[in-house]
Amino acid sequence: MSFDNLVVNHKSFGMGTIVSKQGKYITVKFENAQKTFVYPDVFDGFLTLADGSVPLEISCDLAKVKLEKQLILDKKIEENVRAMTKGIVIPGKEIINEVEDDDRGYNSQDSDKI
Repeated sequence: MSFDNLVVNHKSFGMGTIVSKQGKYITVKFENAQKTFVYPDVFDGFLTLADGSVPLEISCDLAKVKLEKQLILDKKIEENVRAMTKGIVIPGKEIINEVEDDDRGYNSQDSDKI
């Protein structure tokens, strides 16, 4: 698919024309500015063709990127679970035993201070 000179609509910047696509970036020239966006991510709710559609090729590229991101996230979650079952503490994932406040508005551990 050729992206050059495609007329697009951005939800914040309005109508524009794609002037180039290089790797994972597309550059769009708007009336008052030229902006570069990550492709195909920008087509996930921000950019459409002028008629409001997203072509099948772009939709497929977007689905592929979303799947790759989900696989990375699933792998990280799996690694975190595996580490926690072995007693390894992952920074930012520490389990803290919290003591809930009782009805009187103070910590039950502090009740001996009354």
